[in-house]
Amino acid sequence: MIRVKLKSWTATFRYPTFQSGYQPTLPLPPISTILGLLSAAKGEIVNLEDVEFFGYIFKSEGKGVDLEKTYYLSNENEVKTDVIRREFLFNNTLYLYLPDGWKTYFKSPRYQLLLGRSCDIATVEEIKKINLEMKREVPIGGTILPLEANVSGMILALPVEFDYSKIPRCVKLVKPFVLLPYPKDRRKLKTYSGELPYDDELNLGVWIYDKSLFS
Repeated sequence: MIRVKLKSWTATFRYPTFQSGYQPTLPLPPISTILGLLSAAKGEIVNLEDVEFFGYIFKSEGKGVDLEKTYYLSNENEVKTDVIRREFLFNNTLYLYLPDGWKTYFKSPRYQLLLGRSCDIATVEEIKKINLEMKREVPIGGTILPLEANVSGMILALPVEFDYSKIPRCVKLVKPFVLLPYPKDRRKLKTYSGELPYDDELNLGVWIYDKSLFS
């Protein structure tokens, strides 16, 4: 497979349950964001059935709060403005694990790669062919896991896929996941008791997703 390393100054991953007011950010991207990145790189909508497998590890150096001006329509159809507080992650690194064929798309992405909003621009820093060996009892973090992984952590229902045939788009698939943010202290990483593909450069296990996990 290949490992694509992306970097961004900022990233925002909206909590699906927060529609207005203060906007917190998820500590790492949901699968829908990963599919959005693949869609931008390829230049067409990528759904679960369009990619053989994928995995990812996300790291961030911190979190801040920004003030954002928003526009909305009032009940009288007048355009009004408001200012909200929005969390963002800064100095971010995302590692994507993908089949070899995706190298072409990330060497020359069709559209801009984003980690959230249109201002959260990501750049490809490295594309590397990599072999992952299966190992047991490996540290894992910076990703999300399905509930059946039996790993403790914060549980949230997150979007997996969107239906773009409707305007506005609507969520097509939502699943509960365990969120495992990458900790500031590496010693606080979780250990996965089973067997996982292991990236010996990052010293981390990689949870690999494919469409069969969502059937």
